[in-house]
Amino acid sequence: MLGANMTGHQKLKPLVIGRSKNPRCFKGAKSLEVDYDFNKKSWMTSEICKKWVQKLDKRIIAECRKIALVFDKCPAHPKEINQKLKNVTVFYLLPNTTTKVQPMD
Repeated sequence: MLGANMTGHQKLKPLVIGRSKNPRCFKGAKSLEVDYDFNKKSWMTSEICKKWVQKLDKRIIAECRKIALVFDKCPAHPKEINQKLKNVTVFYLLPNTTTKVQPMD
């Protein structure tokens, strides 16, 4: 998952989802420039998404800021998440919007 503000000068750490709890490629790494989570199929799940957004909310609270996130209608994006957040508001695109707003090559 990637996230940035509208101008692109503030970027969130990418969320990378893998299969292994402790991938060999991370062995010996002191820190990562990404947030990492895992599950059997390397897919986004509602639990991973919820955990990531709640962690982001804590960071935004500490920075005394408020932000809005825009999610598409992926089933892994939990619908009830706004009730648990203080400084992050999640908005959802209407169905079939993603394909209409993506640029064509």
